[in-house]
Amino acid sequence: MGSGGWDHRHAMLPRMLTARTGQASLSINPWIFAVAAINAILAVGIGILIAPIVWSVDGDRNLAAAHALVAGTFGQDHGYLYTPLAAALTLPAALALPYGVAVVGWLVARLGVLLEGVRREVSDLSTIDRVLVAVAAIGFVPTLHDLLLGNVSILIAAAVAVVAWSADGYLAGLPLGLVLATAPKPALIPILIWMVLFRRRALISAIGSAAVLSGVGVLVLGTAPYSAWYQVILHPYYLGTNQTGNLALGAMLPPILAWPLIALTIAGTLVALRRGEAPGFIACLCTGLLVAPYTMAYGAVLLLLAVRPLARAAPTPSFILAATGSIGVIIFLPLWVGAILVTTIAIPRASWIPLQHGAAT
Repeated sequence: MGSGGWDHRHAMLPRMLTARTGQASLSINPWIFAVAAINAILAVGIGILIAPIVWSVDGDRNLAAAHALVAGTFGQDHGYLYTPLAAALTLPAALALPYGVAVVGWLVARLGVLLEGVRREVSDLSTIDRVLVAVAAIGFVPTLHDLLLGNVSILIAAAVAVVAWSADGYLAGLPLGLVLATAPKPALIPILIWMVLFRRRALISAIGSAAVLSGVGVLVLGTAPYSAWYQVILHPYYLGTNQTGNLALGAMLPPILAWPLIALTIAGTLVALRRGEAPGFIACLCTGLLVAPYTMAYGAVLLLLAVRPLARAAPTPSFILAATGSIGVIIFLPLWVGAILVTTIAIPRASWIPLQHGAAT
């Protein structure tokens, strides 16, 4: 696809995430403003409601896992699914920092990663619009959930973004390798399949670095914590109970409905993969959330990576999906994620732009 074709469409698209006005530094894009306002209003209300319940639950669990690793009791918390290496990387914060500093520092670090990703993706927008996009991203319910919990999904999204936004290369896969060695979530499996087709060098480095890091972890920490972790992931808490908050298809629907929908999801993803890297990438993000054995609300923060390519290819549907995102996650996540998948499949092949096209640096 030549750049001339993109420039022509660029001029015709509604100004969602793709254009400036003549007074770029002062203009406010109404599409972006609407999404930011909706997300901000919902975030305030939901944040007030859930913050006392979820504040630093996962952050505390990470710190507790680090202490358990030192005490030789790692693996007793069957809700902690990260590897012993993840607990070891948390040790400096757990042992050297006051609790409040560790928790707030973790929040600030993840917020900084998120804002850097936003800056990178929307540097061609006006200053006000960039701020509004940041507000929309922070106020997105999965993002808010991640930030309040102290989860790692924002960092996982950042590692996936490095792969998606870069030309295929070995260095791009290293952050994802660290993720696979510490927080190997099932939702990443479709992304790895996408990488087989479109980012093979990055996949090799991701798998290779994950193997090396895991080997180092076994050598340094011993086999006992890894054996305990293996037993935990064989019988995770999220699959052994009716865990409140599991939003995957298999958890929210009876098998007679869930399995046909899972089959349709996989079939749709195969179609999207044949369309190219951008639709295949978005479809794999959706599939990971829909067919994983567990999908908590914060997991959908990965779909922030779908906003830019979708907005380039189909601005109006993208605006609708963005504006309804937080509500969709709250009411019935599979329906909203399924709508993204269906929209992705319906967009003509010629409308898609490569993921790294016109990337800001």
